[in-house]
Amino acid sequence: MARKQTHRTRSVGDDETSGKVGGMDKRLMVELIPGPAFLIGHLLGGIFVGAGLATLATALAIALRWRWDRTLPLMAISIFGLTIVLLTIGLVLDDTTYVKVSNTVGSLAFAAIVAGGMLLRPSLLRRTLGYTIHMTDAGWRTLHLAWIALSVARAAANEVVWRGFSDDVWAVYNGVSDIAWIGLFFVVTSMVANRYWDEAARSRRRAEPAEP
Repeated sequence: MARKQTHRTRSVGDDETSGKVGGMDKRLMVELIPGPAFLIGHLLGGIFVGAGLATLATALAIALRWRWDRTLPLMAISIFGLTIVLLTIGLVLDDTTYVKVSNTVGSLAFAAIVAGGMLLRPSLLRRTLGYTIHMTDAGWRTLHLAWIALSVARAAANEVVWRGFSDDVWAVYNGVSDIAWIGLFFVVTSMVANRYWDEAARSRRRAEPAEP
């Protein structure tokens, strides 16, 4: 009975990296920089300036994550490349619509990447998160589906805001929504991990010899 209670109260950060709270906070803060950067740029010079600052901030976030962990944040990369392309097209055509749809296209691209990652063995999210989360195969499938659903919802929300509200309202949404969406991804991931936690897999990983 006690084991069942432990299973239910475990959180995503309770494993090997539990002593690195400051490190996790640092990484989270870096990934949140592009949103405020966009909002500041929009206030200073409009949507194009905001998109340019956000793109630079995203590049910085990707570079820092690689320097710290030798890993790359999938969502940031999927949005980064598409943002550069769409921002360039928007500048050439002088049309901010291309900037507004960049989050939609990026979120859908991320959903497609995660969906394709389900076919890998081990799966994409298992490769990415498996060092902190230990779940059954059903848990990893569920997490993939949850991330796909959240990414599609994020794309839909962006479409609703930019099509239904003013540029200023969309700019504020674009600047602050990353905090809410990243928080939602974290909460959903924690819920799935608690539901499908695999203590045996965690024990096997701890028993593996440390890399030299």
